[in-house]
Amino acid sequence: MTQFPALYEREYTPVYRTIRAMVLDPAEAEDLAQETFVRAYRARSRYRPDAPPGAWLHRIAVNTAISHLRRRKLQRLLPVRLYEAPRDRDHERAEARTVVEQALEGMSPRLVAVVAMHYVHGYTRDEIAAAMGIPAGTVASRIAKAIALMRKKMEGGDPVSEPARSRV
Repeated sequence: MTQFPALYEREYTPVYRTIRAMVLDPAEAEDLAQETFVRAYRARSRYRPDAPPGAWLHRIAVNTAISHLRRRKLQRLLPVRLYEAPRDRDHERAEARTVVEQALEGMSPRLVAVVAMHYVHGYTRDEIAAAMGIPAGTVASRIAKAIALMRKKMEGGDPVSEPARSRV
């Protein structure tokens, strides 16, 4: 990890986007992205090349964002933008984005993190597992649970939020 400036240049935008998807506030996301790189720099001697540096940074980023959300004592997750902002201000896209955001409300940061990493960044289950330090089966379980909760909420069922005890 002697090439830290190059790593920063290459990975800043994906790390920022992951955090932004979790906290939705651009200023907070920028601060947390910077904090992620500070933490990574301080922990650079502990990095082991069993996963790509980007996956290692995403794990730090997700943990940093989760810690931030806990500090703010948020019990429900703020909406995640799964789409880029429409360039043409297309009403249908904005409406679809709102539906997705509403469907994600109330999910734990752990569920939203895997959804964002999988659907926003295109990471595979194995890559997400390596980044978050969890088994690939747990990633699959979290994605399935998030989709099921979103589907139920989008179908007009009762407002869905996770049980507080859920660890999946």
